[in-house]
Amino acid sequence: MKLYYSGNSPYARRARIAIIEVGLPDRVEQIDLTPRDENDAVLFANGPGGKVPALETDSGAFLVETLIITRYLDEMSGGKLYPSDPAARDLALQIEGVSTLLMDSLFLRSHETRRDPSEQSPALIEKESGRAGRSYDALEAFAADFGDAVHMGTISAVSALGYADWRHASDNWRAGRPVLSAWFERIMQRPAMAETKPIF
Repeated sequence: MKLYYSGNSPYARRARIAIIEVGLPDRVEQIDLTPRDENDAVLFANGPGGKVPALETDSGAFLVETLIITRYLDEMSGGKLYPSDPAARDLALQIEGVSTLLMDSLFLRSHETRRDPSEQSPALIEKESGRAGRSYDALEAFAADFGDAVHMGTISAVSALGYADWRHASDNWRAGRPVLSAWFERIMQRPAMAETKPIF
């Protein structure tokens, strides 16, 4: 199998961390398409999206969208990416949902703020800044229950917060969120998290 990614994509990072954490590196070749403008042909040759991550399976299927890819990886691993206990699984799904919301909000605001100032929408930037702030607060509330668990919830949280550090450092998400901040520093010591962190 082949996973196509770009190095600082928070969406691809979720899949990359998952592959490492469940012990699939020997089964999934990871191919960095950076710089994208020179290497997008493989993506468009296999579908309309041109997005990373993309997973080419052994059967020849070309999977896109992070949630579909990580679901496929979970099945390959025998269900290692989500807790088996129902209550713990529900918590993991809640964390994954908030983290996905945060990532989408950060991504949208990042694209907007990199447009020419004359074309930017201050209303959109304000809306997404508020959404991100509420998401950071929600993760702070959840963080007391994170412990040392590694599942798609915490993997997604790491990826979103790492992206915030890169693209939205001015959010200063650690301020006033001591539990989330301490957890993040601790989990970043894991090899899978350290190996995939954004470079900036």
